[in-house]
Amino acid sequence: GESRTYTGKHAYPVPHALATEELPRIIEEFVTASRNAIAAGFDGVELHGANGYLLHEFLAPSANTRTDNYGGSPENRASFVIEVVTAVANAIGAGKTGLRISPEHNVQGAVENDRADVLATYTALVQGIAPLGLANLSILHHDPAGELVQSLRKAFDGPVLLNTGFAEITTYEEAARVAAEGWGDAVVVGRPAIANPDLVRRWKEQLPLNKPDFATFYTEGPKGYIDYPFWEN
Repeated sequence: GESRTYTGKHAYPVPHALATEELPRIIEEFVTASRNAIAAGFDGVELHGANGYLLHEFLAPSANTRTDNYGGSPENRASFVIEVVTAVANAIGAGKTGLRISPEHNVQGAVENDRADVLATYTALVQGIAPLGLANLSILHHDPAGELVQSLRKAFDGPVLLNTGFAEITTYEEAARVAAEGWGDAVVVGRPAIANPDLVRRWKEQLPLNKPDFATFYTEGPKGYIDYPFWEN
């Protein structure tokens, strides 16, 4: 197979399971990237523990088949993410550090279809990071009012941001409902915010929205990032 990249097609690299001794270097890479973001003027960073990416791979039993202390039990599978979050919070300040998770998202091979295991794994994770006093925990899940999300929110005991819109784009009505019902402290939206630099105004005044151009998502250059128009009346 081949992967398409900005420099043409290349053979897929063959991944290997990270050796235990490699993990401190991976933590250091997260720390370095976070320090660089703050140095570049960002207000903070959100660590990506969702969507089947590296941190999520440690959490999901389908992806994490390790036999060292980072695999096996829910507590073991949560431990690497706790270590990464702790290291970044210590480096740039917990008030500038958030974590994004998407339990039961079941994408890219990170399958979590045993609710008891999911609850145990993510409870261990959230309890492990709660004492840090992070800026927020962002949860992507289709059931914001359900037992899983609300029990994690309680265990975190800090600002929880909710994103319900992975399968479909979050509407104003959906966002308003999540906020009005008190399911979280704020609502996260992606595609509407990318396509509308003045989304707050448009939602406030119930103005029509720009249509997202999916062809520009995850691409290089300014197109699709800075060229969506503001509303002009």
